[in-house]
Amino acid sequence: MVRVDGRPVALFPLHEGERFQLSWVHSVSHIPVREVFGFQKGRIWLEESHNPWFAAGLGEVPGRGRLVSEAGHAVALVGIHEPADGLALRIGSPEIHHTLLIGPGRLDLSACFPHRRLTWTVVHRPRVFHLMKGGPRCP
Repeated sequence: MVRVDGRPVALFPLHEGERFQLSWVHSVSHIPVREVFGFQKGRIWLEESHNPWFAAGLGEVPGRGRLVSEAGHAVALVGIHEPADGLALRIGSPEIHHTLLIGPGRLDLSACFPHRRLTWTVVHRPRVFHLMKGGPRCP
């Protein structure tokens, strides 16, 4: 569930092994940044960070993934595998385009909620039992 200033604004289903992205334009160097998150064992994990070059606040931290080269002199940190449940983020102005990309869907957070506080958490749906003739059956 995605919340802005504590209010739920989006709910999207994630399946085991599924990945999604948060992209934006760096506010100082104006480069595109893309972070890839995965859903495993009921948790959200930061897995990768991609950008054309390092800028303020971006770069390698020892013990936090490994640096690889990408086409066009771009760089990526891969294999980060850092818990990202409860991520808190100040959404940037409309020019920053903080955007969630999940499957074919996209939500430009900066267009909808500039300068507000975003958090996301995993919400587990309860199991649903169907009443059948003769009593409930376990799924």
